[in-house]
Amino acid sequence: MKGVILTGTHEVQVREIPDAEIQQSTDVLMRVTSTAICGTDLHFYDGRMPYNGHLIGHEPLGVVEEVGSAVHSLRKGDRIVVPTHICCGFCPNCTRGFSGSCLTTHPGAAGAAYGYPNQGDYAGAQTELLRIPFADANAMKLPGEPGDGWEHDFVMLADIFPTGYHATELAEVGRGDSVAIFGAGPVGLMTAYSALLRGAASVFVVDCIPERLRVAESLGAIPIDYRIEDPVKQIMEYRKKQRMDNAYRDEHVMDGVMCGIDAVGFQARSRGDYSKDDPNWIIASLAQLVNPTGRIAIIGVFPPKDPMGVDPAEQTGHLTVPWATFFNKGINVGFGRDQDKRYDIMLRNMIVEGRAKPGQIVSHRLPLTDAPDAFRRFNARENGYVKVVLDPFQK
Repeated sequence: MKGVILTGTHEVQVREIPDAEIQQSTDVLMRVTSTAICGTDLHFYDGRMPYNGHLIGHEPLGVVEEVGSAVHSLRKGDRIVVPTHICCGFCPNCTRGFSGSCLTTHPGAAGAAYGYPNQGDYAGAQTELLRIPFADANAMKLPGEPGDGWEHDFVMLADIFPTGYHATELAEVGRGDSVAIFGAGPVGLMTAYSALLRGAASVFVVDCIPERLRVAESLGAIPIDYRIEDPVKQIMEYRKKQRMDNAYRDEHVMDGVMCGIDAVGFQARSRGDYSKDDPNWIIASLAQLVNPTGRIAIIGVFPPKDPMGVDPAEQTGHLTVPWATFFNKGINVGFGRDQDKRYDIMLRNMIVEGRAKPGQIVSHRLPLTDAPDAFRRFNARENGYVKVVLDPFQK
């Protein structure tokens, strides 16, 4: 079978590799019909989270090809999606709803994933055939047929739609809330979309890539280009203008937002120099922007170590965080991986009933063999490469 192998910094190759096989009686094999490139894959591609020589990818959709003898809920031919995070379904964390921190699938640690460093030895999903462990717990059945009008919506269920929704859960986004999201990559866009689905009154999306900001606006969010002016100032001025200065009583200290979300993580670009990293400015901006008694969610990835970090503290996984501001404002801060299983059925049903259309952010569908060029263009934020889906069987 063919698979996308990370071979070096800024280099992937599509190679012939051994076919995936059933290893345990609880496995199924999935014939992959769509597999997306994630912004997290770019951390590996940039050499920031080394993973050379491995099959990568963690956003697959497909059809059951073979079923292990102990699998009860699936049959050959079933259409399924599987979450990025692999769970057992029965450990203490899984049974409490923390499937992203499963204790069984990566012994000695909490959490496992497809094609991901330090998340267990599981092959990636940018391939033609994928082994799904603990399939009864991980695979979610879907209606329809491969290639139908739901194809791009359903592949979003593997990662970015539930991840975006999880960000809004961490930030406790509710009806009428104001929300600021830093980052208009696929996760940031799905976070904005989820906030609007949850009834937020105003959702700001901060980025500097015009194509991404246009997609954010098409979803119903308010785009904020941080190259124009300090995004905190832009948002506060917008909020104040909406109140016409005196619409509410004694709220001058509440010109910010109630919910702030970092959807970028450790490779955030510097405001002053896009060629450099500066993850500190986003958390500093959120500290300024979020109102007293507000909530902050950190959904962008932060690895334990980043040898290429801009200063020694960041190289060891430490940031300068304005804890005193958070304390004095009474701000709640939520972190952590998406707990996929909490949201997948709900989000699938919203798609099927026409209440959600996450696939609208897909900008390109390309053959798997185009992966090297797709990675290059996606990494360069080039020519509208917002969300790329690879098709293993498209010529």
